[in-house]
Amino acid sequence: MTAGLPLIAPLVAATLVVLTAVAGLPALLLASRQAQPRNPPPGPETAAPVQLVLGGTGRWFLNGQPIAEDALGRMLRQPRLAQAPLRLQASGRLPAAAVSRAMAWLRRQSGRPVNLDLPLAGP
Repeated sequence: MTAGLPLIAPLVAATLVVLTAVAGLPALLLASRQAQPRNPPPGPETAAPVQLVLGGTGRWFLNGQPIAEDALGRMLRQPRLAQAPLRLQASGRLPAAAVSRAMAWLRRQSGRPVNLDLPLAGP
């Protein structure tokens, strides 16, 4: 029984070293990761977003200018806008179903996702 006692101290020391290394591993992994922005800022390689507004009467506005729905559809299918993100702000007077239909129409016309900007509630 006493012959096994000298082996206990090195085994305990080795166990403590391994447990300490395993416990510190997540902190080491997190420290080595660089924070990456989710959406890269617009640069020369990314196009400026296309700002679309759908008014309460169903009228479309492109970057602040009124535009007919068929002209908007043609413009969204142009290859030069393939990388431009689409941002839609719908009037608060529109029902949710109308906004959903508008977003689906924009996705069909452009072939890419549409971001919905919710209007801020006024005082």
